[in-house]
Amino acid sequence: MKIKQLSIFLQNKMGSLAKPLEVLTVADVNIRAMCMADTSEFGILRLVVDDPIKGKEALEENNFLVKITDIIGIEMNDAPGGLTSVLDVIRDNLIDLEYLYA
Repeated sequence: MKIKQLSIFLQNKMGSLAKPLEVLTVADVNIRAMCMADTSEFGILRLVVDDPIKGKEALEENNFLVKITDIIGIEMNDAPGGLTSVLDVIRDNLIDLEYLYA
């Protein structure tokens, strides 16, 4: 299923993760999943939230650079090999996997 994702660009410095999460809390936007990627100077916080439009607006009002993108959500078996079977389907269909949520 297609899901909307928020990508938030942050400086890679101590405490930078707290502010966008506080903004979403005040806006009453619930985080369903998150992952973080960083380099030495910046990070990208990727979030799946219950209301991506409301979340994006709240973050932009607080001067965050935010992008909404579509991602694919897949339900898998909660058993040994569950992820392997999903990755086999992704590979067999030549889908480029850039990152995943745990």
